[in-house]
Amino acid sequence: MSSEPLQSSNSNPLDLTGLEDLLERAQLEVVTSAPDVEAEVDSSKETENSPTEAQLVLDLLNHLMQVNELVVETNRRLNLATSRLGQLDEMLTAQSVWLERLPALEIKAAQLEEVQLRLELATTENEWLKKSWINKFLSAIKDRA
Repeated sequence: MSSEPLQSSNSNPLDLTGLEDLLERAQLEVVTSAPDVEAEVDSSKETENSPTEAQLVLDLLNHLMQVNELVVETNRRLNLATSRLGQLDEMLTAQSVWLERLPALEIKAAQLEEVQLRLELATTENEWLKKSWINKFLSAIKDRA
């Protein structure tokens, strides 16, 4: 190639002056391989059949919204379960207190039964003492018979 400056712009644009060296040694290699052509054909078919990037993004956003809804629902259920567990814990604490008091309450119940029995005996004796002597005598005869 020569390093001569190009001629003025007034010249013919198809003039090849100064490119003689290049034109004499010019080589053109066209490299094509069958796998590359097949790969291009396959990729063009895939792009025709495959969804676009925008569609993929929309699908991804749709899935994210569904996941978000599921997370919100799970959070709601977890909050309900937590409050129910709190209630059950309070009930368990109350029952454990009652279980601790149970032996003392059983003793008190036995004492109460004994006092009720004494009260019944005292009431019966009081009624008997209030009766007149003739009624006492007749009731004593009835009791023996």
